[in-house]
Amino acid sequence: GASLDLATQISTDWRKAPIVPADYAMLEFSEKLTLTPSMMAEQDVEGLRAHGFTDREILSIILAAAYRNYIVRVADALGVELNATVDYAPELIRAFGVDDQQARTTLYADRLTRTTPLREAGERPPLPSMPQVSANQICWIDTTWPPETTEQFRQASEELVKLSAPTPHRYLAQAFALRPDALAVTVEYLRLVDLDGSGLGRRLETMIGLIVAATLSSQYMAVHHAQRLLHNGATTEEVASLVHYSGGSGLDPREGELIHFCEQLTRGPGTMVRSDVEALRAVGFYNRDIITIAASASLENFLCRVANGVGLRLEPEMSTSVALETLGSSAAAP
Repeated sequence: GASLDLATQISTDWRKAPIVPADYAMLEFSEKLTLTPSMMAEQDVEGLRAHGFTDREILSIILAAAYRNYIVRVADALGVELNATVDYAPELIRAFGVDDQQARTTLYADRLTRTTPLREAGERPPLPSMPQVSANQICWIDTTWPPETTEQFRQASEELVKLSAPTPHRYLAQAFALRPDALAVTVEYLRLVDLDGSGLGRRLETMIGLIVAATLSSQYMAVHHAQRLLHNGATTEEVASLVHYSGGSGLDPREGELIHFCEQLTRGPGTMVRSDVEALRAVGFYNRDIITIAASASLENFLCRVANGVGLRLEPEMSTSVALETLGSSAAAP
């Protein structure tokens, strides 16, 4: 039917699909947030407003696009198969480059090892400047608490601030003001896979967040994770190396494989193969650890895109932090 045709067209090339200008703008925004989150600018948000989207709807678009970046990485990191009991429309299967035979068997059977070379290790580009935000704002969207949701938002934001101490994500919490329900779910998930709840230990948890943020050039999250890593005993030289250099040089084997896995998952989820998981097992990570690492790295991809999508500025105390100085002046507010 028409809906299947539209879904197939959007899956193949959404720019050629017969959609209204507002939907086109929404998909263009979402694609940019997916592919180049560090390039997001206030003009992107203004473009959605020009098509009639409210700030709450803009936040919802950011959350939805960021969530899809999360769930794709969970699936690709762990090699999740298509459900063999579901009768997928052949047109949709083919739109994603999968033939009917693959859909009936497995997409991952032949992806035991990588067939294309990885990006060579080397220096990452410097973190871009922090977003330009008016003096009386923390980001590009409205963060006023709707009266009917004040209590839910207050509880969730206080919980995030408490969990993320000693570098509390106060502004990140505030950015969710128009969607306190989403903040509550995010905080609950963070409690399970990060913020000392993963079972991996604070150092590895924070390292996952820092590597994802550095790979995406997400300034807000990179500074917070860098400062937390310093609080946990890392040296400024070690933090600077993690942020600026791709490859995990000088780390012990467990941390080196963790970094490799999280960077590759962030940079190219569709390239993940079984040997990436086996490499984690080979250095002593168990299945529960691997699931947690995949979930944590994927969640950090979500959080970085939320922060970049709304144009989050640093809290005043973070603007004078040792981490910001360590990461270089390019991450500072203009």
